[in-house]
Amino acid sequence: MSDHRRRFWEELGAKRYAPGKGVTQPLPDTGWRRFFFVLGTHFWKFISLNLLFIAFSIPLITIPAALCGMNRVLIKLYRDGNCFIWTEFLKEFRSNFWKSLPFGLFGGIGLFASYYFLSYGTSVSSDGLEVISTALGIFLLVVVALFLNYVFVFLPVLDLKNKQITRNALIFLIMEWKTNLVMLGIVTITVLFSIALFPFSLFTLTLFSISFMQYVICVAVNNPLQKRIIAPFEEANMSA
Repeated sequence: MSDHRRRFWEELGAKRYAPGKGVTQPLPDTGWRRFFFVLGTHFWKFISLNLLFIAFSIPLITIPAALCGMNRVLIKLYRDGNCFIWTEFLKEFRSNFWKSLPFGLFGGIGLFASYYFLSYGTSVSSDGLEVISTALGIFLLVVVALFLNYVFVFLPVLDLKNKQITRNALIFLIMEWKTNLVMLGIVTITVLFSIALFPFSLFTLTLFSISFMQYVICVAVNNPLQKRIIAPFEEANMSA
């Protein structure tokens, strides 16, 4: 191993036990500098969070709550520069366990419907019918994936009822096309990478891929969330 690579891994390992720049120094301004600053400073926390998410997702019914816990930690890291993983994750997991279940059920039904139309589209031979079925399957997959990504970022950040969470997620789904592209891009890249390199990709999926994918999603949603919901709410409270 070259001296350059050895120094890189030594510095990365040292950050695991050091206080970290995110604790002792102010965060950079929003943007790529902050994105990579948090990622590099808290690299080991991303690994710990990935393992924690997998452990809490073993019963499939707990996946929605585990996503809320993971996104809560990632939002805190990006906004504040540091947080206690276990405390934030477990608190959010418990508080949103029942609240997130309806969205998890909706996601399961939506993904199953998408799979059904996609598989039907590849199996029928009638002219035009397979195209319609495939297009409908892809449309459902995209809409459900984007909707759920917004929902599971909103749940741990906004103290709103599910009806309001749903309304805001649908508005963002329609209005925030740039954020939609970022989310679709990172999900597509993660899925294709996992399929292309399977079974070797199981290693990265276990340690890092899921938390990194959700980190990109949380960062992408953070700015429009701050602009459209949080900032107007804070201004209304200040003027009241």
